[in-house]
Amino acid sequence: MSGVTPRDRKTEVGTALYWYLLGLAAWGWSHARGVCALTGATWARWRDIARAWMAFLLAQAATGLVVTVLKHLIGRLRPVKLFREEAYGFDPLAFEAAAASFPSGHSQTIWAAMTMLMVLFPRHWPTWVCVGVLVASSRLFVTVHYLSDVLVGSLIGIVGAVLVARWAVRRGWSLRIGKPL
Repeated sequence: MSGVTPRDRKTEVGTALYWYLLGLAAWGWSHARGVCALTGATWARWRDIARAWMAFLLAQAATGLVVTVLKHLIGRLRPVKLFREEAYGFDPLAFEAAAASFPSGHSQTIWAAMTMLMVLFPRHWPTWVCVGVLVASSRLFVTVHYLSDVLVGSLIGIVGAVLVARWAVRRGWSLRIGKPL
């Protein structure tokens, strides 16, 4: 991947592309299974699973849009600029990676994904929480984000995913795919 430093490769699991691909593949598979269903009950189950993955994708897209807009409006310089060039501050409306620290997109992505996975597969919530914490905190350790970047990005991902899940449930969508607790 161009623009990805060796140091940044350690946290690629937080890259949105992978989660979009997972969501699209899962949605496509479940949609295709529903189309091929032989009974009404089987069709309804696969339709529900497809809707759950659609909510997963919607949570990623909605929270990703919020973070992208905020990053470019705020333009906070990354910690690496502080450590290498002793530069700290903000460069609003700058469309360059060095001025896109706040909020953390990786933290938003991983927490939107993990929160939705907690809704879809609640039995595995400890795994989802551990993955979210590890990926979000790794952004600090590779010095590409400040703590506030990670916390706000995580909050946007969690709150956005919860709002999407509530919206889907109000529409009558069944979001639970896995077994309950």
